[in-house]
Amino acid sequence: MSHPLFRGLKRSVTAVTVGTVTIVGFLWLSGGLIGELAASRAWIKQPDFTETSRSNEDLFAQGVATGLIWLDPAGPVIRSQPCEALYDASLTTPTPQGAKDFSRTLLDRLCNLPAGAQIRSEMLAWNNSFLIAAARDDRAPDRRCADGTPLTLPVVPAGCRPSGWTARVAQTTDLAAPLNVMPNAVPPPRDFADFAKRRANQLSDWALFGSLRAPDDRLVLSTRLPPGNRRITVDMILEPARIVVGNERVNLDPKRDEQTVRIAGLTIAAERICSDSDEFATCAEEAQQGLPHGWRFSITGARRRDVEISFEGLPVRAVPPRAREILGGSGVQSEDGKVKLWRSSHIEADCERAKTKLVCELGWRGAVTQRRTGAARALFFADGTPALDNNGVPLPIVDELGLTAMIGYGAGDVGSLSAALGRARTRENLTLTIEPRLQKLVQEAVYEHMGERLGRGKRPRKPGPLPVNLAPEQEPPDQGDGRAVVLLMDAGDEPGSLLGLASWPDFVPGMHSWDIQALSTGRDSDSPLAGHGWRAGDVHTMPGSTFKLVTGLASILAVREQPRFADMIMGRMPPAQQAQIFGIAGGGGLNVDGVPITNYGGAGFNYGILSAAQSGCPDAGRGAQIGFCEALIKSSNLWFAGMALTMDGRKVGGRATTIPGRTGTILAELAEHLYPITQPGSLAQPGVDLTRGIVPGAQRLTGEALDLAVEDKRNARRIDLATNSYGQGVRATPIAMASIYGSVGARKVILPRVLKPVSDVAETPLPNEGKPVIPGMDPRQAEPFLDDAQRGLYGVVNSPGGTAAGVMASLPPDVRRRIFGKTGTADTIEGMNSAWFVGWMDNVAGRKRIAFTCLVSHTRETGGRACGRLMAGLLAKIAALGDKK
Repeated sequence: MSHPLFRGLKRSVTAVTVGTVTIVGFLWLSGGLIGELAASRAWIKQPDFTETSRSNEDLFAQGVATGLIWLDPAGPVIRSQPCEALYDASLTTPTPQGAKDFSRTLLDRLCNLPAGAQIRSEMLAWNNSFLIAAARDDRAPDRRCADGTPLTLPVVPAGCRPSGWTARVAQTTDLAAPLNVMPNAVPPPRDFADFAKRRANQLSDWALFGSLRAPDDRLVLSTRLPPGNRRITVDMILEPARIVVGNERVNLDPKRDEQTVRIAGLTIAAERICSDSDEFATCAEEAQQGLPHGWRFSITGARRRDVEISFEGLPVRAVPPRAREILGGSGVQSEDGKVKLWRSSHIEADCERAKTKLVCELGWRGAVTQRRTGAARALFFADGTPALDNNGVPLPIVDELGLTAMIGYGAGDVGSLSAALGRARTRENLTLTIEPRLQKLVQEAVYEHMGERLGRGKRPRKPGPLPVNLAPEQEPPDQGDGRAVVLLMDAGDEPGSLLGLASWPDFVPGMHSWDIQALSTGRDSDSPLAGHGWRAGDVHTMPGSTFKLVTGLASILAVREQPRFADMIMGRMPPAQQAQIFGIAGGGGLNVDGVPITNYGGAGFNYGILSAAQSGCPDAGRGAQIGFCEALIKSSNLWFAGMALTMDGRKVGGRATTIPGRTGTILAELAEHLYPITQPGSLAQPGVDLTRGIVPGAQRLTGEALDLAVEDKRNARRIDLATNSYGQGVRATPIAMASIYGSVGARKVILPRVLKPVSDVAETPLPNEGKPVIPGMDPRQAEPFLDDAQRGLYGVVNSPGGTAAGVMASLPPDVRRRIFGKTGTADTIEGMNSAWFVGWMDNVAGRKRIAFTCLVSHTRETGGRACGRLMAGLLAKIAALGDKK
């Protein structure tokens, strides 16, 4: 082996081996490196990032806790120790608590770290939000962003269209000091939501100028308008005195809210934008009080070339109305004595007045911004139609079916279903429970009904109840900020599956994201997100008499403690004896701690007494009678209030207390069995997650909990209990009411869902799901009572005295006899109602049972009129679908 030939061969083999290993290793490392580079390029193109990190929140919290950052109540302005104090202790600013020592390490972080720079920027935005100058317009001619990217989303996102406005502080000489555009700052959405109410599509971002020093500084806001004859809408937060185009000038009248001027061949229509408060005769008066306001200018006329236009005026000094109550002025306290100020992207303050001082607790509001990360999980409708494209962006059918707000605008829309799909634990494609054919019918019914309602115009009407047989041209006008929700839910074959959901106001493509946020926070009734069936944000979701079903079911549960309730529920106890137990004399009304309670129109207890021949209720053999069945048909406030007070009155007492806690009412126990309720003494807890754990975090798909005033001992009065019994003071989402009525139809508790189950994820049933409707009672014992309730819901639609019988009379008998429902009318504000019709329909559209809810708010009509007419037409069309799914 020592021969030179062998030694040479050995060296050659070794060299080849080393070379091969080196090449393979190089290729392997290169492949990995190339893969990493490719992944990095993909991340750079479509990154996922958080807008703020934990360090921002921690640094801000530490600064507030140590006195480095504080809120000056005179402003209210957020102040901090100046960065110069790092080098010269004499420059330290005294705080309201005195010359308190602060951490120089924290001040160094605040002044020199990126997290500190963002906090200082937020503080600057906050402090300038009370003295404001801002502008935006809709000059963009097409659906593209400024960088040429097609605008495929229904919403114009921030950053898509930067504002083209500049500003300067005009001096008495020809010199002028330019103002900076404050990055990431916008007019506070809640305070300036009135701009969003007057919807204009394709608007640019706001340019918010600062820092403004004095309210009497004369500002000049300028831009160059492109050539053409297209109308341009300009929104401006300024108190303008003069418009300048080239060498021409024209003055505006500060006392007029609407005016039109002509200058340099242009026609400019000016409208002052304010909240239209009833406390002021004009917007000009409101503006003089320092309330948020601005102007909208509509500019028309041919422009042969670029035209420079300037608006001269003073900045707007604006304090939000609710803040004024606490900051001074009227001295009127808000409901809870507190107000939340949110004047920048991340800083918020909970303020209340303690004697003569304003006390505010500052906090940092975190926010997450996500961007698409490439291919997304597939999502289909129940019939197999795809809902998203390969990038997770909703297909046109989503907008056509009115489901944009539910599904979202894409994977970057945090809180939407499409954004949450990537976090699904399943490997399977996901399928919505929504059926497009039913969704289309629901959407058309809502849009047609609300469009016709808003088109009636302003016509006076006489006070008093409305006749049921009014012709459409005789119907009274409604306010233009009405809301409506109609939803369908499976209550038989696939219990809880949401089959269709439509709401009004409708979602108009092209709105800016700021406008949606502004409407949702400051003009909830006008928000395209406000009408959705899982939200219950204000008094306009009080369910009225539809909640009487819950009270009646609670009385069935109360039989275990008060056996006589069985005869009262079934109508076997004479009406006079029931009235005596309730404390009602002579067939009149109730007096609860000085508050009179009657039936609709002032009718007394005898209004709900019917014979079996009239009602179709089970005959107790005593002639005219009243029980659960009759009380539902005639919608007797007095019977349900009497039952609630009899079973729970001693548990709540007559006086309020400041100690929060559960009252242990049977009404609350039964309500929570059917659907989650708000826990007293704590913030409102989310209710049922419609995604059922398949897609966690889809916040818009969370149905809010039921809220019963009587459940909180701070309001634990007999009055609350009595009014809660017939739906006043209760807050309930449409989806909660559909679940409750569907549960009665199915004879088991059903809870809502919007995605179908998958095979590789085992679902955990939600609390009480699938259990009997009456807890702790043998279903065989509960059956006669539930039959009685169902007969009453049948009579609402089919008996001559039923509150929905008149509007349902046009339906074919074979359709009408399959409908079980309850109307409801809740008194809200200023003579307006929230009108409801809730129930179910058997053997329809190929399903054993479909539950439904209709809600129309801000109306002067009753539930039977507003929702009865809408649902009569819709249910007729659904019945016509036949048995095909």
